[in-house]
Order: sequence, then C-alpha cells, then structure tokens
Amino acid sequence: MRAPEARGRTRAWHSWATVRHSSALGIFFLGLSLIACGESPSATPSASVAGSPSPSSTGEASTSSAPSPKPSPTPAAASAPKRQESIAVGDDERVVDLFVPAMPAGTDAPLLVLLHASGESPFVMASESHAGELAARAGVIVALPPAPGRRWDATVSSGDPPTPSEDATYILGLIDRLAVDLPVDTGRVFVAGFSVGAVMSERMACQFADRVTAVALNAGAPWSDECAPSRPVPILVMHGTEDSTFRIGLAGQVVARWRAADRCTGEPVVTRLSDIATSELNDDCAAGAAVQFVRYQGAGHRWFADPDATEVMWSFFAAAAPG
Repeated sequence: MRAPEARGRTRAWHSWATVRHSSALGIFFLGLSLIACGESPSATPSASVAGSPSPSSTGEASTSSAPSPKPSPTPAAASAPKRQESIAVGDDERVVDLFVPAMPAGTDAPLLVLLHASGESPFVMASESHAGELAARAGVIVALPPAPGRRWDATVSSGDPPTPSEDATYILGLIDRLAVDLPVDTGRVFVAGFSVGAVMSERMACQFADRVTAVALNAGAPWSDECAPSRPVPILVMHGTEDSTFRIGLAGQVVARWRAADRCTGEPVVTRLSDIATSELNDDCAAGAAVQFVRYQGAGHRWFADPDATEVMWSFFAAAAPG
C-alpha cells in the first residue's frame, strides 16, 4: 500500500474591500477661505463622492456614508445528484440514498458504503460527511443504507459466539446489486461508518475481508472479541481522546488487533495532521495493507472536522486501492 498523504482541506474565502466615504471634500479656490461649518455650500462649486447622498435642502453637508457592500456568499461545493432507490436483498427491502457522479462512458468507479450512527439516518450521515461533494470530487459512488429502527445489528457481547447479522447480509447484497446496476469497480469497495456504523464497518472487515478493499472507523469500537479476517485488510481508525460514548481505549484495542491481524512490523510513523490531530501509520503490513490511527486531542463523539474525517478517510482509501 502506498502511504497516504496528509491532505489539508482547501477552503475558498472571499474578501471584500470596505468602502469608505469622507463626509465632505474641501474645495479650494485661490483667494477663498475654507467654508465655515454650517454655511450653505450652494454658492461654492462642490465635488460629490460617487454613491454619497446629495447635500440636504437645508444646506448642510451630509455625513452619512453609503452602506458597505455585503460579502459575496461562498459558492457551494459541487455535489453529485442524490437519488433514493428501494433495493431488496431477499425479503429485506430498504430505501438507500445514492450519490452517483458523472463518469465517462466505459469507466468504472469505486464504491463507498457509508453507515450512519445509531439513532441517526442516511440523510444525517450524508450531511455530516458531505457525501455528495465527495462523490463529485473523487468520482466515487456513495451508498448510504438505513439500519432498521436506526440500530445496526453490529455487536456481539463479550464471550458470546458470533451470530449471523441481517445487516451484514444486506450490506453484502447491496454491494452485489450496485455492481450490477452501476459501473462499480469491484476491486475498490470501501466501507466506513460513524459510531455503531463504525462498529458495523469493522465487522464487515473481520468477517468479509474478501468482499471489501478497506474500511474506516470514525469513533467506533470492537464489534466482538473475535476477528479473524481471511486476508490483511487496510483499516483507518479515527477517535477523539474525550469520547465518552466509546472510550479511546476501545479504539486502541481495534488498532492493536488489526496490527496483529495484518502482520505489521516495526513502529508506526507519527505525523502531525493539525493542531489537535496526530496520525500513527503502519504501512509495513502484509500484502500491502496498512493500519492508521488518528487521535483527535480533546475531541468527543463526532464526525471530525480538523482535519476533516472525510478527507482523511478518502486519502487513506485512495492509497489502499490496488495499483
């Protein structure tokens, strides 16, 4: 795997000039003295400032300044169009949000399955992650399925054996269906999620490593005590040090077991991504896999912004893709 490059976010900022108007211009004529304040300037030629109000009928010079121009709004980032499709996997039918970018004929695009947090929805996940903008910018098809009752069947209690997950079955079937209906590059299928959606993402990597290219966890936790992937899988873990929903120690457990599962060697390369974010990257793992752990100092349970979790995620996935 190629080491991902830390990418900063580019933001377009618009500046404007503050237009100031003087209250009046002194008019000088040879041999004339300065016009006294309060006297009518009508007998004396005057220069007016463009945009300034004309002198009042009382003869007093106006001291009002023209309103400053309003700042131009920041143009919205380009977004792939959103559509909703009812997609059934067996008897399990769900309405999936899709962002499909414009693509040249005959080309395939990577697929990203984004899983929302419990209690939230695909709409909220798309808004938090700017999924439409990512689809347009990176040329990736983004699919956001809903969890029944907004709760993913992701976790297995400590000590209990894993049981089949209807959600895992649906996600696999969704990938198969989209690969038939859309120009999906099946060699670049990524799964990522937030909170319990992140837990579900790790479950997909542990149990279905042959079906996913790489996964990313934003504020997640281990799905179970067990994880025996059939092959090394690149994995990105992002977590806030002040997360009170899933303590950062749980993220550390995920990272430790994937460093072992991916057979990483040596110490991670530590890089500062921002004032609050530090990356630990193991890119010396088996079969070109990598494990990256990004800590957000002082951050809680959220989709991270500095640097943007979506940008960090896509940088990691782009480096994890074959070739």
